[in-house]
Amino acid sequence: MNSSLSGKKIVIFGGSGFIGSHLIARLCEEACQIHIVTRGLKNSKNFFFANDPGQVSFETVDSYNQKNINSRIEGCDIVFNLVGILAESKNSKFHFVHTQIPQMIAKGVKDNKVRNFIHVSALNVNKIKDSDYAKSKYAGELKVREIFPNTVIVRPGVVFGRGDNFTNFFSKMSKFSPVLPIIGTPKITLSKTNMPNIDFKKKVMFQPIYVGDLIHFLICVSTKKNKTYDLTGPFIKSFDQIFDIILSHKKRKRIYFPIPFFFAKILAFFLEFLPNKPLTQDQVRLLMFDSVSNKGLRNLTDFVKTPSSLETIVKNYL
Repeated sequence: MNSSLSGKKIVIFGGSGFIGSHLIARLCEEACQIHIVTRGLKNSKNFFFANDPGQVSFETVDSYNQKNINSRIEGCDIVFNLVGILAESKNSKFHFVHTQIPQMIAKGVKDNKVRNFIHVSALNVNKIKDSDYAKSKYAGELKVREIFPNTVIVRPGVVFGRGDNFTNFFSKMSKFSPVLPIIGTPKITLSKTNMPNIDFKKKVMFQPIYVGDLIHFLICVSTKKNKTYDLTGPFIKSFDQIFDIILSHKKRKRIYFPIPFFFAKILAFFLEFLPNKPLTQDQVRLLMFDSVSNKGLRNLTDFVKTPSSLETIVKNYL
């Protein structure tokens, strides 16, 4: 229990997703009122929480604008913004979702004199220059900081846990496919004489963080002000090491197929025509920057003394 949340009214924008559902479940253990505002919730009956009657309320909005955001924030104590997308669609663009919506929420927080605002961004978006996703995320950070300087910005790396789109995706792929893709290996560069240099040792690296640790961290910093936290898990893993963990648990053997970034971009170009876009060119550009941070683990251990590893958690939900 976190006594600082007792009696508080908490509004969560984008609470119907992976991180949001875990945050709500954890907040239900507190003596607080929780209101979820989302565009993507089709049926609130899909969500079951061990909460007191009336503790959690859901509201679906057709679109986000300043007027309806302000009305949802009125009278609350803490606001979380978890709104985000991994790929663009006809009706959902990075700039609007990651920059304009946070800007409107921050203005609503300021206008309604809300005490605390926690904005969830993504790791290294302040360093990645050629990804539309990263640029829109970082622009959103700058906007919320400008409008409401006391914002707490949290930048998690790849998040894993029950319901994630990372380990679950590759676990399902391994069920039907004899091959798993190792994107970014080998690294191919041109020498001064325009001859290709092929490096099979170069791998895309991740520092995955368990969703339970992320949620604990978010609750711990929910009453802080004017902070920015990079956040990562305890161990750095490559694609093949992550696949090893998944396949070992599922007792499967698969072939790992290396796909250099150049070919991954071509593949992504065609995959973007599929309804759910399993891979986009922008995601390939993101993968070219390792999702790791030494500072991220130090920040996590300030509040989570023993962070959970992929090896110990994945067997509980895959």
